[in-house]
Amino acid sequence: MINLFDRTLKIIARNHAATFLRLAFAKHDVRLLGTVANVEISLSVKPVDFVHRVLYDGQEYLFHLEFQTQHKAELPRRTFITSAELTEQFNLPVLTVFLYLQPREKEIPHNYVTQLGKTVINEFKYPVIKLWDFIEDIRQGKLRELAPLLPMLVKDPDEALLAEERDLILQEDDPQKRADLLAAAIAVGSRYFAREFLWLFFREEVEYMKTATFIDDWITEGIEKGIQQGMQQGMQQGMQQGIQQGIQQGIQQGIQQTIQQSKKDLLQIARDDVLEVLMLRFSKLPKSLVRRIQAIDDLMVLKNLHRHAVTCKSLNKFADAIPDDEEELPSPAPRQTFQLATVQAL
Repeated sequence: MINLFDRTLKIIARNHAATFLRLAFAKHDVRLLGTVANVEISLSVKPVDFVHRVLYDGQEYLFHLEFQTQHKAELPRRTFITSAELTEQFNLPVLTVFLYLQPREKEIPHNYVTQLGKTVINEFKYPVIKLWDFIEDIRQGKLRELAPLLPMLVKDPDEALLAEERDLILQEDDPQKRADLLAAAIAVGSRYFAREFLWLFFREEVEYMKTATFIDDWITEGIEKGIQQGMQQGMQQGMQQGIQQGIQQGIQQGIQQTIQQSKKDLLQIARDDVLEVLMLRFSKLPKSLVRRIQAIDDLMVLKNLHRHAVTCKSLNKFADAIPDDEEELPSPAPRQTFQLATVQAL
């Protein structure tokens, strides 16, 4: 299952890498050059999430940023290995920084040490940023791009905090970044508030969120993960049959079954999102309208209907937008991935 919280951090880290550079290296003029996407290292099956190219004093570095909600005992050793692998793979010095999200009074380890008795032989150190130290900077707007994370940093987050967070996000001038921050706010907020309450609370911002890339990333990763699982399942089935033909048939069968199930799940999510928006806006829905929506099996049609559900003036206007079997809604400009248009898929 896709971890929506990880998706949220990925969006924030991608859009606002320069902010984290300032937090980690406040006394150095480090310039962001770009993001290194889909980084994998040989000693770990897990991709490295946040790696950026940066420049300082004419020297290029890799900026490796790790988010953690809570400290884990294996992190120092894993960080040491990851940093070494990144250095070897890219032939660049690596600046590894950990950012912690949930307050902790106990000291957070920030090094990996090998010792002989009490004598330190080797030591690998990395900076640790405790984000709760910057709550006031976020609230004052100095770090407003981190506003979606506020519910994690304060004790007993409430509706007043959500209002404060929303005001900070709406100050973002870039429409795409504003949309992503609003989607991130709902993703993080769902850990502390009911989904229905969040949808109602941010109802006036729905128009902004229609362009959020958050849903695109989520769906894309879900499909890719499903295909990978299908291939693994197919390999296992094929090897049990013991012949090459069985391997190939098993792979294809696993892929097809997983893709079909993924598409089925995505279609139902899309239908539910359309119905949820309509119920929130118009309360009771005619059973005939519900049946028509449940019968749609085209993601692009459902995406367009979701937009109509948000903007239509009446149920009759919405019903007129539902295509008959022989016609289709006009498609928007093509994008690289499927999207459900709003954060309702959360």
